[in-house]
Amino acid sequence: MNFFLKPIILSSLFTITAISQVSYAQEDDDKNSDVTTSAKSFWEAEIPGGNYMVSLRSISSLSIHSYIVNQTFMVHEVNIVTPGNGLARFYAYDVAGEGGASNVVKNVIDKGKEVLSRGTGRTGVDANTTVEKEYPLTTHAGTIEYKLVDKEDLDQLYKSIQRALRENRGRKFTIR
Repeated sequence: MNFFLKPIILSSLFTITAISQVSYAQEDDDKNSDVTTSAKSFWEAEIPGGNYMVSLRSISSLSIHSYIVNQTFMVHEVNIVTPGNGLARFYAYDVAGEGGASNVVKNVIDKGKEVLSRGTGRTGVDANTTVEKEYPLTTHAGTIEYKLVDKEDLDQLYKSIQRALRENRGRKFTIR
């Protein structure tokens, strides 16, 4: 009996290990990634709103900040400034007071999100990642804009650029 028990236990352990590795790999596919690239002099972003690539040597400044627009939206923004008129702006926003909203305000916020979602379904455009502009008020010549879903993604993007600049090594940041 012991003769059969050892191979069964070993094959069971092997199967469990293999399954856990496969499920671990699938979990990683759903997460953002930030990896060193072979293109040593470039930082690259692959995000739902598009792709962006910049030479590390051409970045003159990098910033992250937040501000309130019309007492309604809290905007979180990362700016990459390069020579010439190319400014890359990555942003995410929250409705001001969304975190500690009262029931009435929360209902209004939820209703607004629902309307946006329905519009997304009809047009095929993802309102969470599509840049919104109101011409001519928000037109900025030379500004490349990307809208992210949440501030956590924005923070990860900023840390990726910061790491690339500090290490002087190319990186590719991907939001899934």
